[in-house]
Amino acid sequence: MDRGPIIELIDPDLETLMERFIDSSNKDLEAMRSALALGDLETLIRLGHTAKGTGYGYGMRGMGDLGMVIETAAKCGAVEQCRQGIDQMAHYLANVTIEYK
Repeated sequence: MDRGPIIELIDPDLETLMERFIDSSNKDLEAMRSALALGDLETLIRLGHTAKGTGYGYGMRGMGDLGMVIETAAKCGAVEQCRQGIDQMAHYLANVTIEYK
């Protein structure tokens, strides 16, 4: 996995929403970790799908891509891939830099 800088170019009209969006995404990340610990793949499917849709919707392509990975892995019962996707999501959220363009 590439651990270089993560920069997302976001529409300036979304700037006032981004802090709340990132907070909500971090809460969803914690819910993903809990679901993984419980083996609750249905919840991982739902949360991965949400991350995919909202990530792409807000212009956070990396988040959308990782949400798709988590959703797909959970649908296939690939627990280790779910774990890797969640770890990558945590890294992404902790390190993303948002630039408004």
